[in-house]
This record gives sequence, structure tokens and C-alpha cells, in this order.
Amino acid sequence: MSFLPSGSGALVFIAFEGQDADASEAASSLAKDLVEVWALNDAEILDTDGFYEFRFSEPEILRDEDGTASIAWPGIAVHRGHHGGLPVTIIHGHEPGLKWREFLSLILGQIGPDDAVVLLGSLHAEVPHTRPLPVVANTEDRALAHELDIDANGYEGPIGILGLLGVACQWRNLRAVNLWVGVPDYLADSPSPKAELALAKAVEHYAEIEVDIHVLEEESRAWELGADELVSLNPRLAELVRALEEGTDSAELPEASGDAIAAEFERYLRKRGRDR
Repeated sequence: MSFLPSGSGALVFIAFEGQDADASEAASSLAKDLVEVWALNDAEILDTDGFYEFRFSEPEILRDEDGTASIAWPGIAVHRGHHGGLPVTIIHGHEPGLKWREFLSLILGQIGPDDAVVLLGSLHAEVPHTRPLPVVANTEDRALAHELDIDANGYEGPIGILGLLGVACQWRNLRAVNLWVGVPDYLADSPSPKAELALAKAVEHYAEIEVDIHVLEEESRAWELGADELVSLNPRLAELVRALEEGTDSAELPEASGDAIAAEFERYLRKRGRDR
């Protein structure tokens, strides 16, 4: 079942860089790659002063070919354009550290009443890199959950900015789905093109829109080979991967891995709430 905007609405993708929703940079990388491959050149930088704690969202120093320095401050970019005749908006940048209510209003102000919203996230989970990385899809909208044959979100507990956006979209009667990919937690320090690819395929499935990022297939194979080599050099890690493989392969239901990611996400959010 297609998840497309009504009337003249746009298909909106939202992803944030940061510890809450961007494990191994899978979600933010997909957002940036979509901007590039769909040539969304109409960009706007939102005024986000006051939303960041620079201890956690640090500015970056950049240099041109001559070594001249410039500063990239954390913020949010909004890219608009069309893909295959469909209006598309991509909102991405750093997750906020302060004034979340104001931040939500800022982001929601970029979304029209006829738009359809896809919230992209990734989290580290107990999954093996040698198997397809699972993606869980859910929504706050029970009617939409039935229409798309996905779960209606029933989670209670601490929540991140993406979760808040999902609830806020429901309050405003906006069609919105959450797509979260699980990334092996033992490869936490490296970007994962395989996770980005899994997220891209989920977008294609639910939105019925082509995500043509050919390089991801090759990069995913290279990433998996690199992970194989890393695991082969560490007997304890190799044992862990075998156990994860056995657990994945013995699952009787196709949705079992997705259920595991959903449970992993809830555990992560609750732990995050306790740690604060």
C-alpha cells in the first residue's frame, strides 16, 4: 500500500544527526544522499540559534583548498524540489539539545496540511552484520497503521525528538510513519552503508518511490567484508556474531527481527531516560 501525500502535498523526509536517532549515521546519510541524487537544490537554512548545547553538538572547522578556515555551526536545512513529478521536502540537521517545544514548532512549520511525513531513524541493536538489517515501521495513526499493515505505536516512556515529532504530526492530523533500522552494536564506531541501504529499501516499499543510490550496493558489500575481517581477528566477537546469527536464523516469523528492533528501541529509550 502506497504512502503518498494527497492533493498538492509533498513527501517529507526528516532525519537528525546525533546520539538519539542516527546510529552509524544511517538516517542522516540517507537524507543527505536523497538531496544529492534527487537534485533538491532549493535549500533553506533555518534559524536555529538557541537550540544547541555546543558541548554535545560541536561546531566544525572546515578548510578550502588553500587552507582558509570556515566554521560550520549545527543547524537544520530544508531542501525542496520534485522527484518524478512528486513534490519532495527533506529536513535534516543536528538534533536539538534545548527548547524542544520551540524546535518542534519550527519543524512543523515547514510541513503543509496535505504532506505525508517519513521520520528516519537508526539505532544500535543486537543484530548480526551478516544478515539483512531489519527495519521496523510504525505510526501514531491507527487508521494509517491498518492501511499500511504496520504497527500502531504503543510505546510509553522517555522519548526523543523523532518520537515527539511523530506524536505532534498525529495531533495535527498529518500522515506520518516512523522507519527505524537496526545496526550491529558491536560496529558502533563506523558509518554503515548497509543500514542506509536497508532504510532506503524501506522507503521504496512504503512510499513506492524510487531511491536510486547505486553506490550503496557496492559500499554495503565493502562494509560487510570489512566487518568480516574485523570479526575474524577477534574470537570473542566471532562467537558473539555466531550467536546473533543463530538467533536470527531460528526466528520462525518473518517479522521477528522487526519485533526485536522495536523491543530494542524501547529498551534504549528507557535506559536513556534513566541515564539523564
